[in-house]
Amino acid sequence: MRHPIRRNPHLVLRFIERETSPVARPGPLVVMWRWRYEAALLVGGPAIAIVAVRTLGPAVTVVTGSLVCLLVLLWPQARREVASRFWCVVTPHRVRKACAEALIVNRRGRLPVILRTRPEPFGERLWVWCRAGISPEDLERARDVIAAACWLAHGVRITRDPQRASLVIVDVLRRSERPVPRQPVETAERTLTRFRP
Repeated sequence: MRHPIRRNPHLVLRFIERETSPVARPGPLVVMWRWRYEAALLVGGPAIAIVAVRTLGPAVTVVTGSLVCLLVLLWPQARREVASRFWCVVTPHRVRKACAEALIVNRRGRLPVILRTRPEPFGERLWVWCRAGISPEDLERARDVIAAACWLAHGVRITRDPQRASLVIVDVLRRSERPVPRQPVETAERTLTRFRP
């Protein structure tokens, strides 16, 4: 017996939206900027290893590299620092992917710009600049999509900057045992002085 095909109107609308307003492809400079940390690690890691082998020798380089890795694995503070820096590199990619999936784009298909990511005791804090055509309410409506896209996050908090209408602070909550400060904007004013006109 054949079952009738059930159509989900929500999925049909998402398909139509995706086909009529696709996300614009980033240019080469934007791609280089978004992947700058990975490119630096890909180029810088082997370059440092080659220079170390030529100056110190292969045995000393292997022993030193092993000791550094062992130190990071055994020292809890170093392990937390490496993990928080890892998440500061991964989270902007995931937030961009969530914005693309939730179609938080302007009419030209451009995504919001992530200006900065900083580790915090509760997870990561991102400063997101909304282009013309994107509002902070768009990010607020897609909060669940962003939280689901950020791996191992249990929530996301969206806060609008009181002085700049286009600036949004996105807190990715990863550690539930660490309290989230109530007013992230006060710290944002101190740390974002370079973004002031």
